[in-house]
Amino acid sequence: MKTVITLLLLTLISCKKDNSSQIYSTEKNESEEIPIELPKLADWKELYSDSLVKKRFDEELYDGTTILGVYLQNKIAEQKNRLEDLDFDNYALFFIRDHEQKWKIDNNDLKRIFDIQIKKATVIPLNVEEAINRAYSDTTFITAEKPYLLKDYRDHKNVYSAIQLIKPFSNDHKNILVYAYNLINIKNHLIYGGYYLYFDGKESIESAMKKNDIIISEFIKANEK
Repeated sequence: MKTVITLLLLTLISCKKDNSSQIYSTEKNESEEIPIELPKLADWKELYSDSLVKKRFDEELYDGTTILGVYLQNKIAEQKNRLEDLDFDNYALFFIRDHEQKWKIDNNDLKRIFDIQIKKATVIPLNVEEAINRAYSDTTFITAEKPYLLKDYRDHKNVYSAIQLIKPFSNDHKNILVYAYNLINIKNHLIYGGYYLYFDGKESIESAMKKNDIIISEFIKANEK
């Protein structure tokens, strides 16, 4: 089955632009555009500049959204010519929403923005153990329209992160993903990062957190210069 990519990442933040200054900031950046560095990673390769990868990840891209980088795990990167037909996970995206770049944010804004977005998207908080017990036994538990929030946390002063369970396909109850969602402050601009891994019990949740944090930490280091 073909992997659903960008649509899932953007579902959570596809809220309206109304009152943006109240949601994001009361100050404006001097420049809406800033250079973004994409670090080299040991287990993933950045490939958004490749025309085939770009085409695949742009298919479901919302207007007003710009992808900055796509990291595919090395073994999938080697098969990039077959990306249209592959079912894959263990990948990451970085992107911006264009209209937000004028608003100046600081690290203290990230949690507030996260809370507003979660409320708008009606994401439901859930205990990890309950999620593990019910994920596959109850086909009505997770739907394509109803993601669950397992944990939100801050491991870096410039980032606010969350772990969710999402279901890409309404008719496939066995296809569940752990989704790490990150709001990142780079030079007072709001950047988004997302990481996906197939759900397979508690170990997959822990693995998704670790891999997400590796990727995000390297991204932060590359852009602190």
